[in-house]
Order: sequence, then structure tokens, then C-alpha cells
Amino acid sequence: MTHPYRTFHFLSLDIVLGTLATSVLAARLFEANPGWAWWVALAMTVWVLYTGDHLLDAWKHRKSSKREMHSYIFRKKGILIYILGVVSVADLIVVFNFLDTAMLKVALLMAGGVFLFYAMRHIFRSNRLLFIPGEFFVLLIYLAGAWMGPYIARSLPLSSGHILILAMMAGVLLLNLGVISLYDVKIDSRLGISTLAGTLGKKSSRRLMIATAAMVLLMALLQFLVYGTERSSQFALILAAMAGLLLWVLLSPSLFRKQEAYRLVADAVLYMGFLSFLI
Repeated sequence: MTHPYRTFHFLSLDIVLGTLATSVLAARLFEANPGWAWWVALAMTVWVLYTGDHLLDAWKHRKSSKREMHSYIFRKKGILIYILGVVSVADLIVVFNFLDTAMLKVALLMAGGVFLFYAMRHIFRSNRLLFIPGEFFVLLIYLAGAWMGPYIARSLPLSSGHILILAMMAGVLLLNLGVISLYDVKIDSRLGISTLAGTLGKKSSRRLMIATAAMVLLMALLQFLVYGTERSSQFALILAAMAGLLLWVLLSPSLFRKQEAYRLVADAVLYMGFLSFLI
């Protein structure tokens, strides 16, 4: 991973961009216009959540940091905490004053899920009943957060094609998170982070990821068989390309482990959501 992009990654800006790309794909799919407040609130909320989580991790592991990100975040903690406070206040102003009422209600409900995830990550980590792979929580929160605004603001009725695209998107996100988990399994286990690879083992996780990629590709084929070359099939093509690239990363560790290229490609895959502007 090149130095400029490494900083971009450490500051969670890659996550923000990937979330926006995922939400853009949903907005194009539903032909929705959630409004400027949605896009601003989504970007700020994602940045606040991920940066806050990284700050907590960096503080916990400050004496024996095993991850370069934690060392970087801890060194920059003063300015990051200040920016985090400013962005949080700005985010609350936008959410409570400019966000659509329906979106606000769902956002408040989702906030409960986020707090539960934070509690599991930082408070109840020793409770084995709550030691569930984090990928499942991130998948649900990420997908619900990115698709909430476009779904509420949709101008098209929900169809089976939309549901199939949603299922494909969920598969791509699980594949994305699972691939990174497999590459980072040693570091995550030393940090006590619950992941698919750590819970199921590398072999089982690898099989699960291959099966997930196969399912996404089969659903893309189903889209074309049922809907031909209609608009929804074009979205399926984008998601199939995402799954194909992640499968390549999964099957070629010797190629993508160099300079953490796997992380760069995993991020770039989500950015492909912006291709929906062409549809």
C-alpha cells in the first residue's frame, strides 16, 4: 500500500468513500434522491464511528501496538479527538435539522445497533456469549446505513429484482470483510478481535468465501435469465465484477499480500459502486 493511500486508510476516508459508493449504487437502483443532508450526514457519521472505534483501539493497545494504524492514530490522537468533536457536532446539526423525518426515525433505531456493536467490541469482549464474528454486525449496519436513505426516498416500487441486487450486495460485503479477515487473521487474533477467520478457522472461512462468491455470480446469472438486459441486470453485472475481483484476491495470496495490496483492491472493489452513474 503506497504511503498516501496508507494515510487515507488510517484516517478511515477509504471507508467513507466506499460507503458513499455503496449508497450511490442503491440510489441509482431505486432512482432515488435522498437529498444533500443524507449524503453529508452519511459521510460524517461513518467517519465519526470508524475514527472513534480506531481511537479506542489505539488507546487500548498503546503500550504494545501490533498494528501500524494504532500507532499512527495514537500519535495523532490530539488533533483527531478535536476534529472528531467538531464533526460530531456538525453531524448532529445536519441530522436533527435537515434530515427527512422518516430517515431520522430509522437512523435513531440504527444508532441502538451501533451502540450494541461498540459495547461488544469494547466492553463485553470477555463474554463468550457475545463473542460473535464482527463481520456479521458490520455487514448489517453498513448495508442498512448505506441503503436506508435511497430506499426511503425511492421513486420505484420494490421489486424482486431489487431484492436480488440487495442480496448480491450483502454477499459482496461479506466477501469483502471475509477476505480482509483471512489476510489479517494473525494480527486480529493477537488483538482479541472476533472475526470469521478466527472463529471458523482459515480453511472453513476460505470455503465460505468461495461459496459466497459463487452465490453472487449465480445470482447475477439469474438476473440475466429472468430480466434479460433490463436495467437491474446492469447493476448485477457491477456486483458480479466486484465478487470476481474479490475471489481473485482470495485465491492469490502470494500476489496480493505484497505491500498490503489486498486491502487496496478490497477498497477499490467497493468504489466500483460509482460505476452505477453510467446506468
